[in-house]
Amino acid sequence: MVKTIGIVGNSGKSRAPEVALDIARRLRRSGIEVFFEEDLAQLLPGRPRVSRWRQGETDSPEVLIVLGGDGTMISTFRRQGARSVPMLGINLGGLGFLTEVPLDGVAPALSDLVAGRMTVRRVHTLGCRCLRKGKTVFRGTAVNEAVIGRGGMARVIRMEAFLDGRYLTEYQADGLIVATPTGSTAYSLSAAGPILGPGLEAFVVNPICPHSLTNRPLVIPARGRLSVIVRTAVETWLTLDGQVGYPLSADDEVRFSRSGLSLKLLTPPGEHYYHILRRKLGWAGTSLPGKQHWA
Repeated sequence: MVKTIGIVGNSGKSRAPEVALDIARRLRRSGIEVFFEEDLAQLLPGRPRVSRWRQGETDSPEVLIVLGGDGTMISTFRRQGARSVPMLGINLGGLGFLTEVPLDGVAPALSDLVAGRMTVRRVHTLGCRCLRKGKTVFRGTAVNEAVIGRGGMARVIRMEAFLDGRYLTEYQADGLIVATPTGSTAYSLSAAGPILGPGLEAFVVNPICPHSLTNRPLVIPARGRLSVIVRTAVETWLTLDGQVGYPLSADDEVRFSRSGLSLKLLTPPGEHYYHILRRKLGWAGTSLPGKQHWA
């Protein structure tokens, strides 16, 4: 049984403090020690005396409950670093594919958590390394996607791509998205990329507004080593999950490969990825009585 749980909240969501206090009351009735992340604790109404902790500290709770959207979940994971603990996402944002639990599902989700009925889904991440004149100048990890994109100038970026050391193609485009299966429902999807199932060992390579009609999204094996050399880099950036950015120079090489880090998501029993997908994307259709299907 879980003994300590931490609550993290997006300070930009007005309901986060209220929801956090309600969750804490429910958990304490089950004998669980609750900690509030320092920034969230500052926003609690009435400034109650509560147990606090700061993200990044060595001693952290066994489980984190994250209030917000997918961006909050990703930034929380990023601040944990290698000490990643299982996280349960409560959606206070928009679509929220990582923050799966809606507000009206908080009570049953907490019951499942306390009873140990949650399952852990590991979300594999993308490792990125930038080399300049053969030397590493930047390293980072992306949960959803890494993007080579333009800054303020509306100019085409020319890039050469290699897969496992072999020449792949040249891109002339507004940018390039390299997305994980989790990130395939984020920026890449809005750029007409495919949706990948969470169990696939693959990445999506998706050019943004390519200047050649033959350049299309490409699915590559997760064990592959993708290398992109940026040939024209006027105000060009490498951005990870829209949260971390690094300016690129001409002839910089960006290498992408599967990272050894994984985000551990807690999922309620009976919840299925494609059920979530259908609900979040508003797909039509219901199960018909008597309709045959594989069990």
